[in-house]
Amino acid sequence: MAIVPLSKATLYGPAAEKDVVLDGLQRLGCLHLNDLHSTAAQQQATAREAIEAREALQYLEDSPVLRQPAGPRPPPDFSALIQETLKIRDRRHALDEERERLRARVAELEPWGNFALPDWARKGALRFWFYLIPLRRLEQLAAVGLPWSVVNRDHRFAYVVVCAVEAPSGMPGTQVTLDPRPLSAVRAKLAEVEREIEELDYRRIGLTLHTSALRAALDEADDRAARDQAGHAALERDGVFAVQGWVPQRQTGALSKYAGERRLALTIEAPGPNEIPPTLLDNAKPLQSGEGLVTFYRTPSYRMWDPSKTVLIAFAVFFGMIFSDAGYGLLIGLATIAFWKRLGRAPGGVRGLLVALVISSVVYGVLVGSYFGVIPAPGTWLGKAHLLNAEDNQLMMKISIGIGVAHLTLANLITAWRRRGSVALLGPLGWTAILLGGFWAGLTSGRPDLMRLGLRAVGVGLLLVLLFNSEHPFSFAPKALLSRFLEGLKSLTEVSKVFGDVLSYLRLFALGLAAIKLAEAFNHLAAGSFALKGVGVALGILVLVVGHAINLTMGIMGGVVHGLRLNVIEFFNWSLPEEGAQYRAFTRKAA
Repeated sequence: MAIVPLSKATLYGPAAEKDVVLDGLQRLGCLHLNDLHSTAAQQQATAREAIEAREALQYLEDSPVLRQPAGPRPPPDFSALIQETLKIRDRRHALDEERERLRARVAELEPWGNFALPDWARKGALRFWFYLIPLRRLEQLAAVGLPWSVVNRDHRFAYVVVCAVEAPSGMPGTQVTLDPRPLSAVRAKLAEVEREIEELDYRRIGLTLHTSALRAALDEADDRAARDQAGHAALERDGVFAVQGWVPQRQTGALSKYAGERRLALTIEAPGPNEIPPTLLDNAKPLQSGEGLVTFYRTPSYRMWDPSKTVLIAFAVFFGMIFSDAGYGLLIGLATIAFWKRLGRAPGGVRGLLVALVISSVVYGVLVGSYFGVIPAPGTWLGKAHLLNAEDNQLMMKISIGIGVAHLTLANLITAWRRRGSVALLGPLGWTAILLGGFWAGLTSGRPDLMRLGLRAVGVGLLLVLLFNSEHPFSFAPKALLSRFLEGLKSLTEVSKVFGDVLSYLRLFALGLAAIKLAEAFNHLAAGSFALKGVGVALGILVLVVGHAINLTMGIMGGVVHGLRLNVIEFFNWSLPEEGAQYRAFTRKAA
């Protein structure tokens, strides 16, 4: 199991040394602290200053240009630095919005020309009214009976000014309201805004000189806040303090050594039957990406199991089936190789995840014979590897449902294994019989003799679920038997749920086929453009690049979203019923 076994450690010492001991424990970084007070200490609201500081640091680090300090620099006034950064950010956002509004105004005014309306044309008895008239309806203006003039026209509209006391009725177009400022004034204001945005960007780049110092100062502040919180969680009475937490069993030796050096009393206990420690996952680096996939949705309870490896493998398989193209998989592989060193510095084993996704995408793409939407010719070595016809609905639906049955069967077998030693394991085994029996009955629907075998397995499974789908101890007492029977009846209502969960895996076939057909459609469009020659060749290349970029992006999004969904919803619902708390070591951030 990759869930690290924990022990409960309690240290006792003189109250006068509490701060020193807590500082040492923070440097040791192996305790998840518990609150020893009778009532849980209220979580202190994060100070607004800390939030602003983190926002300012993030804004500076997101700058497209980062300056590096040349040699040692005096520490800045962090408070002034934070406030200046936030002012730049807020002003920049406001100017971005104003720039978009001004650009829209310029686009609206340009067809009408650069003019300033006199007061009488805006507020007098006779006013100017502006209309967009479709060219095909321009001749209808003769029936309006008012003075009008066409000031401009394009391929669709005529830009018409009408002079009237009130807005004329029956106009063959749409009235528009123009900005009262002349076009030249709006352009001048737009240029002014863009200059100010440029100045703010230069100021932001200048402030990035202090990002390292600001980050270090914030880490120090976080460490002090963590120590203060640990001090509140410790128990202090009669000149003695106690601090308690969960420590990985492999690190109890280091904790014992520290307690001996500080002359502290230390007790180490195994978790009690009613205690649920926090969960610390520990996998080999290539498999750590599975932890991220799991904890993205929930943290398994300490007494459950670690699904990281299972989820990683299943997610890679689902992603490859949804991606359904070896060419796209090779593109991701090339990108992974190009950024291999940088990805190695990323947390969570990203490289391992990408390698798994590339292998799955390429292998499945070869099986369905799709290379950027091109199917290899029969008889070639790639054609011989084309073993699955993605357009064979019956075959692909059976494969997708079979994968769903296998996935949910694994979930129930894991649940049965966790209940070993108890008759409660018969409940998930009953669901396993229902899944496998139903799938077998569906596969052999044309053979009544074989189909009956599957239906019998479903019947046995329903009986097991009715009688044993409860984790309560088995008892022959009438009240206990009645309670178990009622729980079983309630469990049988989930037959429709397991049926729906299995059908959810059809998305693997549907999304994969859609990706293949979309790639083929872009190829056909490009081929039609190439036939035109000249400009058509450039247009065809554009269609290929843009079309396959869109399909690649949609494939990645679909693979991630639906690949995760099948794991964290369908699979977890049958194998991971309890959620736990994440292990958070009391440690230092600052170097």
